[in-house]
This record gives sequence, C-alpha cells and structure tokens, in this order.
Amino acid sequence: MNEEAISTFRECNVNARFTPAGDEVRKVEPKVDFVYPAVPFPSKRIFGAMGEERIQEMVYHHHALLRKSAVGEMFPADNAAFEAAVLKTADFFIEATGGPSVFTSQYGHPALRERHFRFLIDERAREIWLMMYKKTLKEIAFPKEHLREFWSWIEPLSIRMINRRTGFEMPKRYPFETIAHEFGL
Repeated sequence: MNEEAISTFRECNVNARFTPAGDEVRKVEPKVDFVYPAVPFPSKRIFGAMGEERIQEMVYHHHALLRKSAVGEMFPADNAAFEAAVLKTADFFIEATGGPSVFTSQYGHPALRERHFRFLIDERAREIWLMMYKKTLKEIAFPKEHLREFWSWIEPLSIRMINRRTGFEMPKRYPFETIAHEFGL
C-alpha cells in the first residue's frame, strides 16, 4: 500500500456532495482516522515497588470507581462476576509491570482491543477510564518515583483501546507533564 496515498478523515469535506454510483466502479483511496501512538510498556521496577497484592488492590480500586461512573455498564452487576473481571485485569497488570506470567498462562496474548470490542469504547469512555486511573493513583498513594513510567504507559495504551470513534479530532493527549503537579511533582 502506498502510504502517501492514505489521507485522514479530517481531510474529508463533510459538506461536499456525495457521489452516487455511476456506470463504472469508483475507488475511494484509503483513509485512517488516526495513527495509534507508540506504547512504552513499563519496566519491572513498578512490580518490584508494588508487588502482586498492591497491584490487585490498585486495579480493584480503579474498577470500583469505573463501576460507579458513566461507563459502569461495561462491568458485571453481579459481584462475583465483577470480582472475576477485576482479577483477570489485575493479572494483566501484574504481568505487564514485570510480575509472573499469570495472564498469558491462562488467557494467551492480551489482545486488549479485540477482547474489549463488545464494549463501546469511544473517546469519552477512554477519558473516563484514564481520569479514574489518575484518581486511583492519587488515592492509593502510588509510588511517586514510578508515576511517570506508569502514566506514560497507560495514557497511550488507553488510546489504543478506542474501538468506536465519535469525532474527527485526534483523542486528547495527557502527557505526564500535564498532570505531574497533581501529585506534587
């Protein structure tokens, strides 16, 4: 595929007339809505500082906040099912931050976007997820020396989770520098 031939949806003229079918097949060049950012996965230092139990507590805290939010319908109403979903997510976070291979040994490759495709994750849901993580990191007293590394992982990861677009603009970015002051850094 010729990458120079690919344009973005932002270049579309939404006020232009639609061209209906003609006598011949008409080809429209490929478009992308946005390019997913690189995701710098964290080092083992986070797992070393927190350990399995604290990571599980962090994920539970985050999911409990999400369950009460505007995206709460994504989570099971049944408490046992909710607990199972939290543990599965915690297993991913444990492994991704340097702990044992608890997720992949049970579930295989994370394929996060694919696993979540049955849920509507648009730009708004992504922002709620990310802001609830910011709140979680404050409330659990996440180790300050590892905040930048953790946030620099989950912020672009959250963009990759978007599976339904609701706008033409690029998803808003939240670099660590824009939130560091909220942690006294």
